[in-house]
Amino acid sequence: MPSTSATARAGRATAYAVAVAAVATAATLYVDRGSFALARLASDEFAIHSDLDTFRRSARALLDGTDPYATGARDPNLNPPLFVVLCVPLALLAPLEAYRLTVLLGAVLLAGSLAAVAVACRLEPRLAVPATVALLVSSPVLGTLGLGQVYPVLTAGLVAAWLAARATRPVAEGVALGLVVALKPSLAPVLLVPALQGRLPGTAAGALTAVVATGAGALVTGPAALATWAASLLRRPAQTYADNASLPATLARLTTDSGSGSPVAVVPGGFAAGVVLGLLAVSVALWRAHRDGDGGGTGLWAVAAAALLLSPVSWHNYLTLLMPGVLVLLARRDTALAAPLLALPLIGMEWPGLWSGSGVPASAVPASLYCAILVLYAVALLPRRT
Repeated sequence: MPSTSATARAGRATAYAVAVAAVATAATLYVDRGSFALARLASDEFAIHSDLDTFRRSARALLDGTDPYATGARDPNLNPPLFVVLCVPLALLAPLEAYRLTVLLGAVLLAGSLAAVAVACRLEPRLAVPATVALLVSSPVLGTLGLGQVYPVLTAGLVAAWLAARATRPVAEGVALGLVVALKPSLAPVLLVPALQGRLPGTAAGALTAVVATGAGALVTGPAALATWAASLLRRPAQTYADNASLPATLARLTTDSGSGSPVAVVPGGFAAGVVLGLLAVSVALWRAHRDGDGGGTGLWAVAAAALLLSPVSWHNYLTLLMPGVLVLLARRDTALAAPLLALPLIGMEWPGLWSGSGVPASAVPASLYCAILVLYAVALLPRRT
């Protein structure tokens, strides 16, 4: 049998080879097809920034006294009432002004979040600068900014909680996590991280904050809007688009004729199997999270990644939430592990277009690249055994 050192060398070589292949793929796609994400980011056509259009319509409806979840927007607003309330300032601006402000604030929040983690970890500039640049120009970040999504706010909230845990401030940690969950309920498993790491007040503060913030948002928007939001969530069909990286969506894509590549086999139960695997991923991440006793490691990011795997909808752009964890790996000199995590997100949304209608057998497998990337993040961010 090969020695442990030989196995480790082979693993590092494989990781670097994946990183090189990812960069080459991203460059080839850009030269051949350009970048839709970059084009959208620079566009003055407000409708193309569809998520922000939806959010702004909801906020405008709230100001006008109508249902913020029944606005006639192209895409339904599936975010909770608290998010609608926070978007009210955007409704006071002209559409393009709101978009440009959102991009500016999002870029500042993401860059600031990454910088804060790098400083806290004392990551050397020779590693911090290129890693941060790679993350900021990645497909998920460009997509997040171009669509006007909430992920920069959620990323900042997770970083704030992580920094509070390092500073042994469990209540502040819990408040930050509670606000994140109030804005994105699918991340609820992160509320358990403080308790598993011996900071029960953090989990209590987080649960209380999530409930109070959610209730406050519902109080402002009104019971009718709350009912409309809940109904929208319940009747939302399974999203099998290639950029939905969750396990339930991916297993459904691989086992049904979804239009996002040809399936491996048409069999029932793919979505349910994905839910079971997602629950297993969350269980493993929570079990391993307690190894970060001081909360300063990657446990929080591992649980967040597992929660995204479990959620029925986890768009590729959600990967933005996990990127600060890559800097923690770099600070621990896990450069081989971090390299593919930095390189793979550079592959843009042009990738799934290679496989849709390609006629390649089981083309849903390569079209599901973004789920594979999310799985890799979830595994790489698991705290080490002690």
